Amino acid sequence: MIETQYNAKVRVLRSDNGGEYQSSDLQKYLEGHDIIHQTTCSNTPQQNGVVERKNRHLLEVVRASLIAAKTPISYWGEAITSTAYLINRVPSSSINFQTPLQALTNAVVTPTVPNLPPRVFGCVAFVHLHKHQRTKLTSHALQCVFVGYALHKKGYRCYHPPTQQMYITMDVVFHEDSMYFSSESEFPYGTPPEVNESGQSELVNQEAGELDMSGQQFGSEDVFTKIPNQSLFVEGVLNLEPDSFMKRLPHRHNRGIPKPTYEPELSTKVKYLMSNYVSNHRLSESNKSFVNQLSTVAIPNSVQEALADPRWKAAMNEEMKSLQKNETWELVECPPGKKPVGCRWIYTVKYKTDGSIE
Repeated sequence: MIETQYNAKVRVLRSDNGGEYQSSDLQKYLEGHDIIHQTTCSNTPQQNGVVERKNRHLLEVVRASLIAAKTPISYWGEAITSTAYLINRVPSSSINFQTPLQALTNAVVTPTVPNLPPRVFGCVAFVHLHKHQRTKLTSHALQCVFVGYALHKKGYRCYHPPTQQMYITMDVVFHEDSMYFSSESEFPYGTPPEVNESGQSELVNQEAGELDMSGQQFGSEDVFTKIPNQSLFVEGVLNLEPDSFMKRLPHRHNRGIPKPTYEPELSTKVKYLMSNYVSNHRLSESNKSFVNQLSTVAIPNSVQEALADPRWKAAMNEEMKSLQKNETWELVECPPGKKPVGCRWIYTVKYKTDGSIE
């Protein structure tokens, strides 16, 4: 990964004398790749001071985050990844007040990484549910706890403890002054507020792993993972139905493209005169005139049909003169490689208050 992403090679690996570093498999791998393995003396962590100090930095921030949000210790894995994400994007005095990512970019060519606005770890987050994820009478958002930032997606990681599902999404509303696991939370499992439906949320099965709701954003998928036991991740299938009763409710199947309605044959003008089927002797003179006009006026569906009628042709000429007079458009050269946007005529009939045609 170092060679592929940063165009660099690992020459020396320095570690303590932990068993994971002294295994025969690791030693064979290092020898096969010509990597020198240096170890510290026993009980001398200062020989690897940079790594030890960064471990302490991570531990202190993780501890403070868990305590401040009253989050269970079982969420320590999410807290570490969230802390590492923030530390890599915070300026440091030891590198001339650059962020670690900026310092890395100056040293080697790095791939583009997403930078999301930071959020308070453990706060209440309402994840938007789209129409296919809910029913008409259920909430439009799901109350979750914010646990970090996605590694390979541009989205926030929001965990739903009751269903043990993880959502990766940008379509989320944060309440950073209210902690999910705090008894003083403003939203103790209550009805969440409405969430803007203009965003995109999606479900993604990332090797049977996570739930992505990115738009855009961030596509089109969702991810779920069991968190409380960090040593064992369990993945499942998204299930946003309230209970088994909702599964038994009938579903409507008549949605979709409406059936085409009958259109009269324009070549014979009006096939069925309205006056043959509707009596208008009780209508006033103005309404009677209006009804009669509906039966006699045929609206063309194309420019060719309109030009065949002198009245529609005159109306089109009048409209063109009005557009030219108002200088609605300006003739310019079409840029190379670009296609102009087309336009079309729309025909309709306007009536006066007495029922006559304008």
